[in-house]
Amino acid sequence: MMLKYLVTLFISIVMLPSCKSLKETNVESPVNICESMTFNNTPFSEIETDYYSVDSVYIENNCLVIWANYGGGCGDASFKLYYSDKVMESSPPKTNLFLQLKDQDHCRAIVQQKLYFNLSFFDNYANEDGITLRLSGLDKSVFYRN
Repeated sequence: MMLKYLVTLFISIVMLPSCKSLKETNVESPVNICESMTFNNTPFSEIETDYYSVDSVYIENNCLVIWANYGGGCGDASFKLYYSDKVMESSPPKTNLFLQLKDQDHCRAIVQQKLYFNLSFFDNYANEDGITLRLSGLDKSVFYRN
């Protein structure tokens, strides 16, 4: 009985620090995980994508944050955000972005993912009057201004 107690105590003591360090390594600020967008000069309609939906879009620490949902949960899925240098001359200026999902996952669970994309390409617009960023094909947009 005493040996079982000591083994349990030993395992608990050994596992406790490893759990703490795991928790600390998963904590990242959005700036550190903000991915680059991909430049594209062809029409967005020519880019193939798997089905997804977007719950919300907002800006956090100069990153575009997108909450996306898709079917999966047991395989590979990746998102890319495309932008172009085509900006509509309006007040404020507007541009379209295109979010692409490549889903190699045939499971059917609903996966919700928080995506971060670097907005530095639009900093000149943001520092002036701002710019409206619209997700092409979706009724989602956000105003970016510093």
